[in-house]
Order: sequence, then structure tokens, then C-alpha cells
Amino acid sequence: MSGYLPPHSTGGACSEIYKAGWTLQDALFRDEDEDTTEHYLLLNPETTPTLQTLITLGSDPDKPLFKIHPLGFGLWGWGDVLTYGWGPSNGYDQKLNDDSVAGAWREIFSLSDHILLDTAEHYGYTDGYSESTVGKMLTRDVKETRSKLIFATKFFPTPWRHPWKYPGITLQSAGGSLERSKVGKIDIYQLHGPSHWGFWPKLDTLCEALAQTYTTGKVKAIGTCNLGLEQVKYVYTYMRKRDIPFVSNQVEFSLVRMDPLTTGLIEGCRKLGIATIAYSPLAVGRLTGKYSQQNPPRGNRNFGHVNWSKLDPIIEELKRIGEKHGKTPTAVALNWVVCKGAIPIPTPKNREQVNDCLQALGWRLSKNDEDRLDALGLTNAWDWNLIKHFQNWWWQQG
Repeated sequence: MSGYLPPHSTGGACSEIYKAGWTLQDALFRDEDEDTTEHYLLLNPETTPTLQTLITLGSDPDKPLFKIHPLGFGLWGWGDVLTYGWGPSNGYDQKLNDDSVAGAWREIFSLSDHILLDTAEHYGYTDGYSESTVGKMLTRDVKETRSKLIFATKFFPTPWRHPWKYPGITLQSAGGSLERSKVGKIDIYQLHGPSHWGFWPKLDTLCEALAQTYTTGKVKAIGTCNLGLEQVKYVYTYMRKRDIPFVSNQVEFSLVRMDPLTTGLIEGCRKLGIATIAYSPLAVGRLTGKYSQQNPPRGNRNFGHVNWSKLDPIIEELKRIGEKHGKTPTAVALNWVVCKGAIPIPTPKNREQVNDCLQALGWRLSKNDEDRLDALGLTNAWDWNLIKHFQNWWWQQG
């Protein structure tokens, strides 16, 4: 969700990655002697996640619907103006454009073949631009990439989509996503968030609409976003009665918002065989190390927008651990999310950022460093800054 308010800052770094003051070490992306398949998203403490570490989605681990890496990518920024400053639409980041995201796409698929890419019908300066970008890329090299891609997109239950319009409005939206993305079938079709105030429409209405998209044969599995554990259980029960695979719940999860961990949401989903996908795992760039109170990020970066006095201790610890391991703060922050049993989906805007994110693989935080980050992370971090983003309060129920 891009947010409703105009950008609150005009200065700050754009598409660059953090320039560490220490020597960076290459990650061991692949271990040719390892072929580990983890089930239900909780890696064993002794497991080092690499591109050989595959996580299964689906109720039967012996016959999974999908196998994905512990790290995926979100495409929110591909075409987004309000938050990421899409350059071609006179956004603040003139380095972010079709060429830069094409470079990210090529880098992603040159390195791996079990890629989770997450987008939504409303991502982009025009609705569906992010999905259309996927369609353009696939049209160019569909044979090489479609088999490697786990494609996830979302339906948004906006309040102006009247309850009487269901399930037709959801079926139409899924058809639009398919037309734009050129994927043939949507691997995971997700409810973008709770209904407006819980009754416009009711969750039951949304479940039935999602179920009908599955019965068309154009959707392989169902997912949700921003739901709490009781809501997830409701959807799980609904879909199980219809024999429809429900595989994921996507929530904001990072060191700036540890709530899905401390409330038991991640563990509760794991017990149901439902993956937790973590959006904004870098607090929309704030945990990369390149921003500060004097150099804040541009744009309407509502998620993770807490006072810098709360962020600074976390960032300093990310840098300390990064220097020890030869990693950037980005890699450390993403590795922490993986250690907690979630799949982070950072938003890469160019090939360099793809590689920066992939440095999260090939090593694992020590228990001591993990505990230190746990102690610094924020839970229920109410902040005056969040008043300007009031939509988070009803939107994020998970």
C-alpha cells in the first residue's frame, strides 16, 4: 500500500546502497554439497540459509505446491511515485526507472531458479504498472524465467468496492492481474488486507471471492496480508473445507516492528503450515544504514516511520555485526528476519541492490548477536510520527 499522504521530505539518498567502511565478504549463495529442504518456514538453528535451502509451501511437504528460497523480492517500488519516487513520473529518484528494474530482474534470475516475486494490482504510478513490468520482462524471456518464478499478487478490498460487487469484482481483478503480468496462472493470489473496518465487506464474503478465483483454475493457491492469527485461522478453516490451498500470510515484520513474532503470529502460522512473508523487512530502507535523522529517506515511507532515537541503536548494532561478518546492515537485518522464521521480500531497484540483499544468505547470525538484536528491536512501537499514517492502525491487524 503506497500510502495516502504526500512525501514528507525532499532530501536524502536514492538508489545507492550503503557504503560500508569495512571490507565486504562475498556470500556463499550456493553450497553444492547441500540440498536442504525446510518445511513451513522455520529453519533449524544450525541451518545456514543459502540458495540451496528450499522452503516448501503447501499442506503436503512430500508434494509441495511450491519450493522457494528463504529470501524473495517485493516489487512495490517498481513504478511507485509516492514512496519510492519513480523517476519517469517526475519522482525524486531519477535513478529508478524501467532500465534499473530490468537490471534487477536480470540479476535475480541469473542467480537462482526458485524466486518469489510479490506485487499487487495497485502497485505503480498507474494501477498495475508493477504487474505490467513483470509482463514485459516475461514477454522478452518467458522460457528462461517463468519456470523459475513463484508469482504472487494481491486483490485490494477498497471501501468503494461495494459488498454487492463480490465475488465478481475479485474475479475481474484477478483477470486484470493475469492480463498485465502475462504469467498464465497466478501462483499465490492474496487478499491485500482486512475489509474496511471489518464489515465492508465481511471476511466471509472475501473468503468466498478468493475461493472462486481458485475454482477458475487460474490461481494455484490463496494467501492473505495483514491479518492477525484469529483471522488467519478463520481463512484457513474456510479454505480447508473447500480443499483450497492457503499458503501464506504477509505482514510488516522487521527489527522496527517485531509484533508478528512477539504476538505468536509467526509461530501460529507455522503450525498451520502457512508461511509468513515479511514486507518492509528493512523498514522501507531505514535499516540499510544509509539514512539518518540528518539524512532521512524521501517519500511517503509510512511503514517503520518511528523517531530516529529509536532507530539509531538498532542501526548501530547492525553495523557492528556487519563489520564483524563483512556484511552491510541490509544483509544483517534480512538475515535476522530469516532466523525468525519469515521470508523477507525487500524491494530492489537495481542489480546492485539485488546483490546487497542476497548477502543475507550464506551465513547465519550467532545466537548472541541474534539476542542482542532482539533486545533492541521494537514491538508495539507507537510513535507520534505514525499519526500522519493513521491508515496503518486499521490496516495492520497482524
